[in-house]
Amino acid sequence: MFDLIFSYLLITTILFSANIGLFFGNFRLNNIKSSLIFMLIGIILFIVVFTSSLLTFSLGDYLAYIFILISIIIFIIMIVYLKINIKLMPVISATILLYYITSFLLASQLNEYVFNGLLLSVVSIIVMIVAFQSSKLLIFAKRPYDVIIGEFMSLSGILIFIFGLTYVSIMNLDYKMFSSFLILTPTYQLIYVIIGIVIVLIIGSYWNDKKNLR
Repeated sequence: MFDLIFSYLLITTILFSANIGLFFGNFRLNNIKSSLIFMLIGIILFIVVFTSSLLTFSLGDYLAYIFILISIIIFIIMIVYLKINIKLMPVISATILLYYITSFLLASQLNEYVFNGLLLSVVSIIVMIVAFQSSKLLIFAKRPYDVIIGEFMSLSGILIFIFGLTYVSIMNLDYKMFSSFLILTPTYQLIYVIIGIVIVLIIGSYWNDKKNLR
């Protein structure tokens, strides 16, 4: 069970970190300032995960509902971001807050908190930096940058919603026949496919717009 929960935590960390990195692509930040901000977010994530070790409570029976609630909140944030005239910082703050709450709830179900916290923080910082650097290419795409972020949030919300729908079934599987990682292998493959498609679209849009400018 612990391996399964950590796999969920790792995936949600990647999704939220990429989302945050893309959000900060809206600001004209240099590499040093953006890296410092992402490092601060990663340090706070470590503190959140470490703090979760001080509390002992089981959420195993409620994680399905928690995943579904998280996905609904993601869609609400996306709708507010795309449809309602609101400043960007409240949207980013809400996303980061949801990220910390999700990490806290999932990490509270794990052992070896310090190691997990360090690993997650490093992964989070790297993903945010990569997403932020990718935004420099995405702004050249013909599709509005806000729409691209909304599409990513939509995919993230759908994936987490699927976590909620399948959680009970996965927990009832015989772990003597399947490992937690093997169970989530299709999910990892889906993430790789999504990342691959996004990279191809970014490169294609960039070169296409470059040709049109000539």
